[in-house]
Amino acid sequence: MSCAALLVAIHIKKSRAQKNRSFEGSQSSFNTLPLSVVRDLSSAASEDSPQLVTLTPPPIPTPNRVTQTNHCSSEKKIRRSFSRKQKMADDLMWFTLPKLQLATNNFSNESLLGEGSLGSVFKAEFPDGQVMAVKNISTVELSLHEEEEFLNVICRASHFRHPNIVKLHGYCTEHGQHLLVYEYISDTTLDAALHTEAYKPLPWGTRLRISLGIAKALEYLHSSFCPPAIHSNLKASNVFLDLELKPHLSDCGLAVLRPLTSNIVKLKASEMAITNAGYIAPEHGQAGSDGTKCDIYAFGVLLLELLTGRRPFDHSTAREEQSLVKWAWSRLHDKESLQEMVDPGIKRSVHAKALSQYADIISVCIQLNKEYRPPMSEIVESLGRLTTGRHGGTSTGVDTERSDPFERSFRSTRTGFMGSPTLSMFST
Repeated sequence: MSCAALLVAIHIKKSRAQKNRSFEGSQSSFNTLPLSVVRDLSSAASEDSPQLVTLTPPPIPTPNRVTQTNHCSSEKKIRRSFSRKQKMADDLMWFTLPKLQLATNNFSNESLLGEGSLGSVFKAEFPDGQVMAVKNISTVELSLHEEEEFLNVICRASHFRHPNIVKLHGYCTEHGQHLLVYEYISDTTLDAALHTEAYKPLPWGTRLRISLGIAKALEYLHSSFCPPAIHSNLKASNVFLDLELKPHLSDCGLAVLRPLTSNIVKLKASEMAITNAGYIAPEHGQAGSDGTKCDIYAFGVLLLELLTGRRPFDHSTAREEQSLVKWAWSRLHDKESLQEMVDPGIKRSVHAKALSQYADIISVCIQLNKEYRPPMSEIVESLGRLTTGRHGGTSTGVDTERSDPFERSFRSTRTGFMGSPTLSMFST
């Protein structure tokens, strides 16, 4: 019986071994099938599945002034999360980096318009003939939250639509860059027109119209948005003059991006701040300060600059005259001193009554106590009456007996302008 049991066990073992060999043979025969047969078998099982195609993006040339890093995945996340919270203006365009590189000749020095407090600005000429200004905001490496903050600023700026505000046409945040595309006005800033020898003095009537245009732009920012849109960087170099000498306010709403800029840009901005210190309101930087009141103070300084032809802060003058506001404050309400303050280039053409009214507007704007500064709506109304001569004086406040001989031609043909400087103080 023991021998019989042993024989049965041996037989079972041989049978199992034969089955294993036959199974391995079938597997090897499947693996050695022709490729076409295997493809047919696999396609039969997946004929309902979508086909995936991997595309390799074209290489992007490296610009001279823009350093690229790959942030494509984080960029998509930011734009997806941002789209659920904010909405850009319908006509705001998305520009690719290669398109802007081509339009600016790879951000070359020949296309450079100027250096601002946030970065460089380049002139962009597109194949269809359009000319725009591209602002390269040089930032540090931003976190996802900071990228969303940047897009939030762009979103708000995209809704600024006013004839006296430089229009934002589009932007590019591709490959870690932060580029804003604006309409191109000209190379001529109010700062250059007032303080550069390349230009003849702006006539008094033109200065009044420029004042009113800037005031209307600020009123729009302060009253058309909730919370109010604050400029925070109002100065003559941020006002551009078109062919008809109409003012266009730039840099609107961008001052909040300064903390995100690179150290090099911050250093340049601090150097510019010394020159622009005269525009800064006394309460600037204090807790609870009102941004609209700071804008109104800066506007008053700008009016004083238009009246006197002096810079807001000038180190080259005597110590008591370096600060324009401090020097002019006691003279604004003295008739003889006020006449002496007027820019010598227009002194003969300013009507005495219009001069007094203009000085009153300046006085309320540069009040040290912010509570005494009126809203921009009242300032616009006062300037509007002065510009149209509704105070009982002559039209535009110009003394017709002693008017500037360039006033008429200057307004329509710009014959009072000489050639523009080769490089403007473009700071948008």
